[in-house]
Amino acid sequence: MVQRTITTLKQFANGIIMNRLGILAVLNKSVLLVLLSLILVACEQQAPKEGIEVSDAWVRKMPPGVSNTAAFMTIKNHTGQAVTLTDVSMEQAGHVMMHESKVVDGMAKMEHLDAVVINDEVIFEPGAKHIMVMGLDMSDNAKSYNIRLHFDNQPSLDVTAQVRDANQ
Repeated sequence: MVQRTITTLKQFANGIIMNRLGILAVLNKSVLLVLLSLILVACEQQAPKEGIEVSDAWVRKMPPGVSNTAAFMTIKNHTGQAVTLTDVSMEQAGHVMMHESKVVDGMAKMEHLDAVVINDEVIFEPGAKHIMVMGLDMSDNAKSYNIRLHFDNQPSLDVTAQVRDANQ
């Protein structure tokens, strides 16, 4: 459909069209180029997403001297099949792993996750699934850190996570 629209607009831009009354009209090529650009932008915005999409990635800022923190993000799966996140790594940290916070029998606890299956979307957020980051020296006041997501059935994906306060 996009190709047909482009072809039609090119024909208009290079020639003459007849309106309903049979009067010949020459279209202004610059107007048609603007129209073509708008149509292409609209088509791009409507194109279905593919692969793995990560949004809102962030690392909780900690006070000086505290080297353990957590990272959070939303991972959307547009592959059409389940994807399994098997590991998370961060070059600047001593150790990184996936956890899930739960309340069991009135007691808060944190469970280690060996893998997370992502059918459509998984949200890593405070008080739920999260990425535990240990041994991270934040004294450099970095604005962001790179986190690598490892999947068993997709290529690894590097994500830039912004540093921010928990209440932002």
